[in-house]
Amino acid sequence: MLETDNLEEEAILQINEQTFVFIYNRFWKKLYYLSFQKVNDRNLAEDMVHDLFKSIWERRQELIISDSIEKYLVKSMKYRISAYFREKIQQERNLEASMLYKADAEVVTEKQVGFSFLSKELYALVDRLPERRKLIYKLSRESGLNNRQIASSLLVSEKTVENQITKALSFIRFRLRQYKDE
Repeated sequence: MLETDNLEEEAILQINEQTFVFIYNRFWKKLYYLSFQKVNDRNLAEDMVHDLFKSIWERRQELIISDSIEKYLVKSMKYRISAYFREKIQQERNLEASMLYKADAEVVTEKQVGFSFLSKELYALVDRLPERRKLIYKLSRESGLNNRQIASSLLVSEKTVENQITKALSFIRFRLRQYKDE
């Protein structure tokens, strides 16, 4: 029933419908039990056996087998089982990575919201400063000018600039202290 042509230690199995049915009936249970022992899932084991025989049928014209058909089928099933577990491990790694990414994204979003809130609070506090102090603070913190540049542009002493910035920062720190531990 099984026909082979010898080609330097390799056998080309001629699979027709009758041969395929014979191979299937003879080996499917063994392959099923082999896969079920490893994956412990009846449906998955059945699918693996089905996929193996489907692959054999689709490649029947060019299939080259150097061992017995039984050894070939067992090796093929073991390869499929290994491939399944490699894929499962990769999926778990991808899931872990996406979970970490999501958690990082949530932390970043939370920090962005917190930053946005504190920025609004800071601008509101700066607006409550007396006009001259507000101007000096903004020139220092927003425009990036040093004390000498501010003093020169406003025609005041550097000590005045330093005092106004100190008072502005004290006011802001005092009002934002409630957010310090959050």
